[in-house]
Amino acid sequence: MFDLLSVLLISSKAEEFRASGGAIRVLAAPKSVDPAACERLAATDGVARSGAVEERDPVTVDAMPGLKVPRYSLSAGVAALLGIDVIDRPGFYLASDLAAKWGLQSGSVVATDAGRIELLGTFDYDETDGRDPRFANAFIDIAALTSASECWAEIWPTAGSNYDGILQAAVSSDAVLTADIQVFAFNPGVRVGADGYREFKDRPSRYVLVAVMTITFVVAAAGSLRRRLEMSSNLHAGATRFDLVMVTVLEVLISLAVVAVSATAIVAWSLRMLLPSAAGQLFPAYVSIILLGMLGGLLGAVAPIAFQSEEQLFRTFKRRA
Repeated sequence: MFDLLSVLLISSKAEEFRASGGAIRVLAAPKSVDPAACERLAATDGVARSGAVEERDPVTVDAMPGLKVPRYSLSAGVAALLGIDVIDRPGFYLASDLAAKWGLQSGSVVATDAGRIELLGTFDYDETDGRDPRFANAFIDIAALTSASECWAEIWPTAGSNYDGILQAAVSSDAVLTADIQVFAFNPGVRVGADGYREFKDRPSRYVLVAVMTITFVVAAAGSLRRRLEMSSNLHAGATRFDLVMVTVLEVLISLAVVAVSATAIVAWSLRMLLPSAAGQLFPAYVSIILLGMLGGLLGAVAPIAFQSEEQLFRTFKRRA
């Protein structure tokens, strides 16, 4: 359970990092990005999703004639990154907070200088967590772009700048030498959770296997030592050391089996409730820890028998006399 809670904490931080856009890298090259090449980056190992962005002319809403609203066209890859449920018909999307501020909902029609446009849907976009704030107050449409100025790529699970060189493959071949290329983090304000693999590898609970075997060995050995008078009596009565070992193993196995079955059931239930996505990977590891804990208990119960002798019985009676 200690290890499971440690992994859950690491996983939660990693998912929070990813949800806030911390794993997204942005390549900016004005009018020089090939949208098709950008989308193909998602086929690269380590790139979860990718897509292109192009800024369009601002839109003026008839109800707010003094306000020019930015407008961006996205490819399907960026729409997926933002969690937009794409509807295949003309229209636009808004951040949910902006839609609520304007009193709009899916299906609303907005009159603009570009004509009447339907709001197809909204998406959550927190502009307070450090991410690029542009899309929090902009019209968004999904289009088949022929050229773009940005390529977004979510690098996961190996988040960071190691893939910046690969992102440059999205630059049009005729603009590679002339384009002003910059690569930066979509959300530079979030750091915690960026390297979940290192945190997992260095977690304190990784020593749980040694701890479990040590604890079960010591507890079982202490139990056998408390029965040293009984074992000395059995030796005096004619039992062999092998007999003591077999009886002790059978007795301890019954106790350990009850504990192991209970522990396995608790671990399986906890994994299903807390980390269902990782249950298939973690459950075999945790079962192996339980089995090795049983082995430690068996060894601990049997080890003191090597030091038992009939003399223990005689010494005990002499002390009582």
